[in-house]
Amino acid sequence: MKKFFSFLILLAGASCALNAQNTTNAESILDKAAAKVQLSKGTNVSFSLTQKDKSTHIISSSKGILKVKGEKYYLKQEATEIFCNGVQVWNYDGEKEVTVANIDKEDEDAFSPEQILTGFNKKEFTIKLLSSVGTDHKLQLIPVDKRKNFKEIILYINKSTNLVSKSIITDKLNAATEVVFTSISLNLTIPDNQFVFDASRHPGVEIVNQ
Repeated sequence: MKKFFSFLILLAGASCALNAQNTTNAESILDKAAAKVQLSKGTNVSFSLTQKDKSTHIISSSKGILKVKGEKYYLKQEATEIFCNGVQVWNYDGEKEVTVANIDKEDEDAFSPEQILTGFNKKEFTIKLLSSVGTDHKLQLIPVDKRKNFKEIILYINKSTNLVSKSIITDKLNAATEVVFTSISLNLTIPDNQFVFDASRHPGVEIVNQ
């Protein structure tokens, strides 16, 4: 009986060691992905976005492009365009109206494009490496703060490029938003005016300050 209990203790110890190693490996993978984008002076991304309900039925799908330069970004998804200069955000519907607002840095449930590309803030998550089969590492991120309006994020990070290839964010109702990054180009020169809405180029568009 003593030998049996000794075996259980050894098994439990091995399990804890494996979990610690798993977490360390996952954080190392995230660190490499974050460094690639954060060190890039300008990043251009093509992506596809799919939203699914809790029964995995597709609600909507679209394609777009994203340009990132530090905290600044430009996003074009179908007709919609979003400009962000790191302080303000312009959301243009592509037709008649653009809304302008200051960035709400207190909104803990909001994700910037840079966060998705760099693997989010790892301090806010319990991180687990689920698999390294095939071309990608598959990581699970579960928020430490259970008040978040989502329950998990699955990240796929390409082994050869150390870049995020896919992100799946699942909310508490099991609806999911899947973003697939079809191409990522780094170290591009992107002018700062790319991240500011130019009213002179959109005559007649109503500007709504929020």
